Amino acid sequence: YAVASLFFKQAYAQGAGMMDAFYWMNFGSLLAFTPLFWWVKEWPPLAECWKPAVTAGIIYSGTLTTFAAIRAGDVSLVTPLMGTKVVFTALLAVFLAGTRLPPGMWAAALLTTVGILVLGWRDLKRGQGNAAAVGLCLLSSVSFATADVLIGHWGPGYGRPAFLGTTFGLIGLLSLATVRWQLPGAFRVPGPARRHLGLGAALMNAQTVAMGLCIAGSNDPTGVNILYGTRGLWSIALVWFVGRRWFGNGERDSANGAMGLRLTGSLLILGAVVVAVMVRR
Repeated sequence: YAVASLFFKQAYAQGAGMMDAFYWMNFGSLLAFTPLFWWVKEWPPLAECWKPAVTAGIIYSGTLTTFAAIRAGDVSLVTPLMGTKVVFTALLAVFLAGTRLPPGMWAAALLTTVGILVLGWRDLKRGQGNAAAVGLCLLSSVSFATADVLIGHWGPGYGRPAFLGTTFGLIGLLSLATVRWQLPGAFRVPGPARRHLGLGAALMNAQTVAMGLCIAGSNDPTGVNILYGTRGLWSIALVWFVGRRWFGNGERDSANGAMGLRLTGSLLILGAVVVAVMVRR
């Protein structure tokens, strides 16, 4: 996820637009999830199709806000904030799926909130564009957390391959229905940007397939997202050590002291992940 975000950020700098990345990602997901239909042994009743349709709509909006956040803010800010998804998943599992939330998870939620404030404090205080990125990140996290809970809750009864294949197939069809005249432009982006869009979309869809299969197979969205929440530290490490050399990313030099706060906030969010692990054990 962190590497894909850096590729998308690089594509933006080379002339690609946010909607270009959005459509590349969605059409890529249509191709990535189509093979799942080969494993469908029995289709559920047509009356049940509203479940993957609702999930597809939530993921579609979450993907849109994710790309808006990457465009508005630095990768080293955006990706760690996405780590809040693990706590949102736990909270939504209580309200949507009736899962019992252990007391320690409330501590994890509080620790995550503190991490968010520390991570985005400098940007929020200055009122820069990154302040909008913080809000978009939280909205995206809530959207994907809701989708994860619904996949874990509805997927086993609907049929895991059918549910995932139908959900992401509908996302691709929804993109086709809304793309209209933008589709030709999405594939006429500059050559270097096209290459980085392709790499970003391929990596993002690979992790989406892996996440979907894990959640649908285990019906444990909270547990899967606990491990997934560590992606924030990966983004910090990539930006710090190889960002400029491998991706042409200069956030380490232009953050103006914010990297220390971002690292501290990321560690607090990771601490919330550790607390959640201990609660589950």
